[in-house]
Amino acid sequence: MHYARLGLGGPTLSRLACAVPRPDPACPDAAQQTARSIAQALDAGINLFDAASCMDGMAESLLAKALGKRRAEVLVSSRLGARRNGTHSHPGLSRSDIAWSIEQSLKRLGSDWLDLCVVPHEDPYTPLEETLQTLDDMVRAGKVRYLGFANWPAWKAARALELQQRHGWAPFCFGELHYALNTRSPERETIPMLQSYGLGLIVKPQPAGMPFSNAGAVPTQGYLTGTTVPDNPRSNHRLAELLRNIADGHQASANQIALAWLLARDPVSSIVPAFNNAMQHAEALHATTLQLSATELLLLDAASAPTPLLPDWFAPQEQMPAAQGELERSCA
Repeated sequence: MHYARLGLGGPTLSRLACAVPRPDPACPDAAQQTARSIAQALDAGINLFDAASCMDGMAESLLAKALGKRRAEVLVSSRLGARRNGTHSHPGLSRSDIAWSIEQSLKRLGSDWLDLCVVPHEDPYTPLEETLQTLDDMVRAGKVRYLGFANWPAWKAARALELQQRHGWAPFCFGELHYALNTRSPERETIPMLQSYGLGLIVKPQPAGMPFSNAGAVPTQGYLTGTTVPDNPRSNHRLAELLRNIADGHQASANQIALAWLLARDPVSSIVPAFNNAMQHAEALHATTLQLSATELLLLDAASAPTPLLPDWFAPQEQMPAAQGELERSCA
């Protein structure tokens, strides 16, 4: 297993993380299967466990039971509760909401601290300053060690970081994003913002899973499709074919090549795929050993490039007249 630093001031974590799988209620030994998956991840050297797969907190309870005395050896990540349907009946990001959510997580984890606390949404009912100051209080109280946000607009995250710096509050040290070969829109603003502030990046695709189904020529679920809207839907067929061709050359699967591409991206600190069974677990682990060539990476980049938006598509046009004038003068 390889490891990376989470931004400039974060912990060292495994390049591959483990999302605690949600147990199937219809399966009589669902809890035992979850415990086995966590044990396999520990044996593989994984030290980051994401316990946010269930909003009811079941994943946190299962993880606590599976880790036992090994809790201090790993990093546990979880999310604050989400206010749903625009009502006040569910936790949001107010002072009382955050305090209640963290206390409930710690109780389920049987722990005094949460390593990575992720703020997963925006709360239109609470001032940003109240949210950030409360998060700082949680860090100062020793209940949370590192803060992150998930899928915020780049401007909102930048504003939060400036407020944290101005007031001396505990800063965000990472962002958690939906990012994949055909969901590269974070490269436009969010990822450059993370790099500018020295923040780490944890990739948690939606829905969790592997990038392609094993049947058919077109991807149907996982990293590249599903509820995540592709940046360029027309390129999916070409991208799927390219992935399979590269996979054949490495005697690997398209899933593994898609993961290897993510692991080769400089901003990516860790990836959180879901291990629903031992086969997916082994497949994801093998992806960490694949080394894609520079040519293969360039081909995948070109096939998955998102459609340019303003100002990206406009800037080259602005430069064209000046460049053409220089060319005419040099020819004269």
